[in-house]
Amino acid sequence: MLVYSGEEGYVREIDGEEDVAELFHSLKNMEDLEPGFELLTKKGTLAERPDVDRLAPLTHDDFQQFVDDDGRVLDVEPLKQRIFKGGIHPNLRRELWCFLLGHYSWNATYIQREEKRRERENLYFTMKQQWKTITEDQESRFSGFKERRSLIEKDVNRTDRNHPFFEGEHNPNVTLLHDVLMTYVMYNFDLGYVQGMSDLLAPILYVTQNEATAFWCFVGYMDIVYRNFDIDQYGMKQQLKDVHQIVHLVDPELMSYLEVRDSANFYFCFRWLLVRFKRELNYTNTLRLWEVLWTSHPCPNFHLLVAVALLDTEKNTIMENKFGFTEILKHINDISLRIDLDATLKKAEAIYLQIASSPNVPDSVRTVLGLPVQEPSTSHPKTRKVK
Repeated sequence: MLVYSGEEGYVREIDGEEDVAELFHSLKNMEDLEPGFELLTKKGTLAERPDVDRLAPLTHDDFQQFVDDDGRVLDVEPLKQRIFKGGIHPNLRRELWCFLLGHYSWNATYIQREEKRRERENLYFTMKQQWKTITEDQESRFSGFKERRSLIEKDVNRTDRNHPFFEGEHNPNVTLLHDVLMTYVMYNFDLGYVQGMSDLLAPILYVTQNEATAFWCFVGYMDIVYRNFDIDQYGMKQQLKDVHQIVHLVDPELMSYLEVRDSANFYFCFRWLLVRFKRELNYTNTLRLWEVLWTSHPCPNFHLLVAVALLDTEKNTIMENKFGFTEILKHINDISLRIDLDATLKKAEAIYLQIASSPNVPDSVRTVLGLPVQEPSTSHPKTRKVK
């Protein structure tokens, strides 16, 4: 299991559930994550959870309805909504991922996109040349660079090696994975490389099948998830806190159960959030989920609702078997590669719509889900000045 070591400053693997449980108990309580943590002790009346449908993937013909003769994408938000509801056909994925991850501008023409592609390709290989020309003598006095290189070399040799795109000895795609990550170190040395990043890059390289394009799309993805790799774990702790608050609102029964079982900090969701469910899904479903999340529809934190939806699905198994933290963690790991993605996406969207249409939703939850914060009611009537 991937866990983040704040003291050591990197993500590392822990194999045994007992080891993870010990680490879990060493963490601070969720209430200590930041000042002002809001415990939702009273459940407001929630609206009924609606039924929602998914659509077929966006095809080339569908996409052309959103593009003008010069290649500019029109009506971007309706297009994103369409992608959210159905994903993207594999034949169109390479092009549209470049838009979703910021490599291409939505309003750029075909000509402008080609110019930008060439410009960014040249910049990529300039940065690549920087690290490739560092001599062994230089590296001996550049400990930060040496440590990052060593960690990358270790990780790329165990990232997705069972997938046909990366399997086998001396696979050139593994070399590309290494080179893109090393170049990202030069692009963003402050963040550098943290274990788990190779998991985020590999599917992008597989889809784009182009070194420079994969790099710039990876840059866009890291701009979204970089807080996952905070050395003080703040970004991950904040997301776990947010999941806590959503579950407390939509399922107080499950919340009470987890509190009694000393599992209310949701640390068993850590891997889900860190690499956006990549280790829980097969490759095809990982690609489908990620492009849905990149639309930021219906809210930028939809991945948190995916986590809540999965917990809702597993609730009966957890509670009927009286699982404690260690058993919950093992069960969560055991459902890997057995998740029904379409059902999960439907449920996650339904939970969002349920919350969005409910009164008295706490502002903390509304903020997490990008919903308008409720205006405070006036508690005192206006008074008339007596002459």
